[in-house]
Amino acid sequence: MDPDSTQFLDAISAAGSVEEIELACQRLSLDRLAAAPPSGRDAFRAGLAVRLHAHLSGKFPHPGFRRWVDSYFGCSRETFRSPLQQPNYIYYPALPPVPWIPVQDHPGLPPLIPALPEVAEEISGFLADDRAFAPYVSAEAARDARWRELAANPAWSSLHLIKGGVRDEAMLSALPRTRAFLAAAPLAEFPPHAPECFISRLMPGVRLPPHFGVSNIKLTVHVPIELPPAGCSITVAGVTRGWRQGEMLVFDDSFEHSAQNLSRQSRTVLIFDAWHPGLGGEEREALAYSIRALDLMNGILARIA
Repeated sequence: MDPDSTQFLDAISAAGSVEEIELACQRLSLDRLAAAPPSGRDAFRAGLAVRLHAHLSGKFPHPGFRRWVDSYFGCSRETFRSPLQQPNYIYYPALPPVPWIPVQDHPGLPPLIPALPEVAEEISGFLADDRAFAPYVSAEAARDARWRELAANPAWSSLHLIKGGVRDEAMLSALPRTRAFLAAAPLAEFPPHAPECFISRLMPGVRLPPHFGVSNIKLTVHVPIELPPAGCSITVAGVTRGWRQGEMLVFDDSFEHSAQNLSRQSRTVLIFDAWHPGLGGEEREALAYSIRALDLMNGILARIA
């Protein structure tokens, strides 16, 4: 392994913050690394996994977090505890496999309930000006047979207030009560994957296919905005429920879930990501740090593949 790569791995071991990891990534000569023989790149990948595993394990000693780190880097094996739970990115094995979460079981959500009517009223008024929604499913998703019909299709559309952790300040400024509501919410902060917060619109006659979310470390919260009188439902892990005005629906979207609107009117809900209540503050900090570091490392590995 060349001295530049060795120096980079040493910097990962010594990093005191994710900003120092990012700086080390910026200084690494990717062109030289990409031009190295396969054996050199393989040695770098192996060394990076060892150094990053040791760095994260040493920085955050929480046992639940250490269990996840060991499984992520292949030092131990974890299996999904429910066949209906298959997160497509992060699986945190210390959390119980519970698909539907009662609002009262999340300490950060009950204080938000009094604000639900005014949030719904504000967003409904905002949408009365015929806002430009974008298709929620990208055109690229057409490669997946499940999403072919909905790819780039406004039948399921969204208007993002927060995307990949980035706030749309103009949108939030136009919705001051909603902004205050979100400021008080226990948003799952691990950019660039979360939080997401968007107004979701499902047109009449649309069915969303069963699918899985990013991770069980966050929950999905639905706040009804505009509901048809009947015909709308969401199914999580085989259990189907409907929305009610003035109430939140909370579920773990790492479980298989789907939704449908069989009415003759559109269905509109506000959706946001909340931390799973089973995670303590130390675990949240450790996960947010780790996910940022892993994204940086995966970016490097993609460049030298």
